[in-house]
Amino acid sequence: MHDGYEVISLDNLLSGNKGNAWKGPKLDWVLHFAARTSIEQSFKDPLSTYRDNYLSTLGALKIAYAGKAAFLYMSSYVYGVPKYLPVDEAHPVDPRNPYMGSKLIGEELAKQLCSVWEKPLIILRGFSIYGDCSAKGRLIADLVREAKNDRPLQVNDPKAKRDYLYIKDFCALIRKIVGQKKIRGGTYNVGYGKSYSTLEAAALIKKLARSSRIVVKSLPRRNDIADCRADIRLVSKTFSWKPAYSLDKGLAELLDKKAGAV
Repeated sequence: MHDGYEVISLDNLLSGNKGNAWKGPKLDWVLHFAARTSIEQSFKDPLSTYRDNYLSTLGALKIAYAGKAAFLYMSSYVYGVPKYLPVDEAHPVDPRNPYMGSKLIGEELAKQLCSVWEKPLIILRGFSIYGDCSAKGRLIADLVREAKNDRPLQVNDPKAKRDYLYIKDFCALIRKIVGQKKIRGGTYNVGYGKSYSTLEAAALIKKLARSSRIVVKSLPRRNDIADCRADIRLVSKTFSWKPAYSLDKGLAELLDKKAGAV
């Protein structure tokens, strides 16, 4: 039980993108956060990115239909180079990589099927959500890992700015969403509402950890975006939610020495 909810993992039903039908009890929600998430890998193997993200979404929707559940789809930043800041939900979409493209296809799939089935749908377009992630390739988690192990902090593109939201704030939003009495479907941008350059984030970690030097390289990602910042007024108003963790507060928690080296 989590916060009074019974949580059931659907990973096994979606493994290998099988999307097996749900044969259990009625479900309140299906929360779909899968599957491939690496932008770098999406360039190396775009076909697998499109296939896996499409099929996993189709499988999750199949379970939601069988379980008579509302559906929450975790999308991503899909707006390309911002025409204005902060970026609101009315901003034109422009996927800059296969990962973003696959998430937009998932959005459309969810919209069409949930409309046909007359099921509530919430789409969350997350900007840069960070936390204690064990997988490599996530900037904040990688920098925290390096700091905890007293290694130099590697920054590939010092100027790129991102809107960082701490995982605890994101989880608080999910609890608000699933706890609502009347489901208010729609598409919502999810972020903190302020952007920091990767060098600024690394400098904060260096200061908080009182440790390693920063190694700055010039290795920007292909088709990367210089700056993006979320307009979170809609999600905040709709779900009475507001981020509680500034970047330095979230980083301080992740760098808590009691967590030890990883």
